[in-house]
Amino acid sequence: MRPFSPLSLSGLPRPYRTAEAYHPAFARLLRACPPRTHALQAARLALLPPPEQEDSIARNGHALFLKLMPRLPATHRERGAMLEEAFRPLLLTATDSLETMPTLTLDMEPDAAQRIVEAYVAVHWARGAQAAAMSLYNAPA
Repeated sequence: MRPFSPLSLSGLPRPYRTAEAYHPAFARLLRACPPRTHALQAARLALLPPPEQEDSIARNGHALFLKLMPRLPATHRERGAMLEEAFRPLLLTATDSLETMPTLTLDMEPDAAQRIVEAYVAVHWARGAQAAAMSLYNAPA
């Protein structure tokens, strides 16, 4: 039996952190996110295709955030300010989506059901973008 090596696990996918591991404001956002079962029911009521899995949405948010970020300054203070400015609209969109999201009912209008799906996607998109922002912030200059 070989000794334990943390490098041998580096290729395994890591589960996303629990809400408690995030900044309190972002953790509240994650806790308020509708569960996938509600998003699927809402998509059916809105006559929409089912939304992607949470991790797939987060990966897409992560990848797009990385692609859209320009070259970052070397100092952490300036880098943090630039990343926060880029991330804030995604956070506000997710927050607004959750605040205007109706409660799921079986007889709701398609437009209302669509807002549940949009909130689900916005939160997980922001989760991926937040992870990208943190990786860029912590990257060597």
